[in-house]
Amino acid sequence: MQHMSSAIRSFFSLVLLSSSAVSLADQLALTNGDVINGTMQEKTEDQVLWMSDNFGLLAIDKVRIETLNGAALDAPTAVIFSNTYNGDLSFTGGYSSGNIKREDWDLDGDVEWRDGDFRHSSEINFESHSLDGSRPAEQYDLGYGVDWFFQDKWFWSNDLSWGANDDRLIDQFYSVGSAIGRQFWDSEITSLSAETGFLWISEDLTDQTSDSRLTWSWAADYRRMLGNNMEIFHRHGLLIALTDMSDSELNADIGLKVPVVANLFTELKLEWTYDNQPPLGTRSSDNQLTIGVNYSW
Repeated sequence: MQHMSSAIRSFFSLVLLSSSAVSLADQLALTNGDVINGTMQEKTEDQVLWMSDNFGLLAIDKVRIETLNGAALDAPTAVIFSNTYNGDLSFTGGYSSGNIKREDWDLDGDVEWRDGDFRHSSEINFESHSLDGSRPAEQYDLGYGVDWFFQDKWFWSNDLSWGANDDRLIDQFYSVGSAIGRQFWDSEITSLSAETGFLWISEDLTDQTSDSRLTWSWAADYRRMLGNNMEIFHRHGLLIALTDMSDSELNADIGLKVPVVANLFTELKLEWTYDNQPPLGTRSSDNQLTIGVNYSW
């Protein structure tokens, strides 16, 4: 198990580093196989003016361009300043009896809708785990956030959440945060956003103590379509307490969706949490691998 935990940590370290690197620039893939990092300045009927990170301003003929951020150059994209509505609902359950009696249930749902310059999101998560008929250990949280796109790709994010986590001895918690973010790209094929700001957290623990802290936060959300409509996704959030920089927490999800029928997917997801100052009696690291059903609309 120790080897598995080390492998998981190394895996996520690579994911975080790759996410950090890819978030610095857009990517233009040419028909000859070259990939140029930078930012598109202007698109004309025949050419793209591209500010390359390494070569400065380039004028590139459209016929030489294979993809922009993994999608065709003129592929329709999700326009930030438009009205859209979509969501996901996933469910995982397991039951065993005999020598070991175990029940595991996991429900995740999120809805996102855009209205003009504003993007709203809400999410719900509920987990229940019990072993040999013991009292189920439950984890749940509810969250709501709103992003205001004050520029084409830049947004101001505000969110709040409430919940509990028996496994980490948290009887109740709530958080309120504000951050500045950038939507680097967003199309049907791929999407990447990142944000940084401040998050206030208040926790009531099961031992009747409480903990409140202001943290610096950094989060990223990435997804990409693979062949045959499969989708890989990765989300993470890093929190560092401002009053004690050694007090940090990292939450990360990485997963794969495989289509079954229209809008219905099989979802394989690895969830990982690391808290370097966990409540007394709990471990620093938690990880969970789930296989379930996901419905998207």
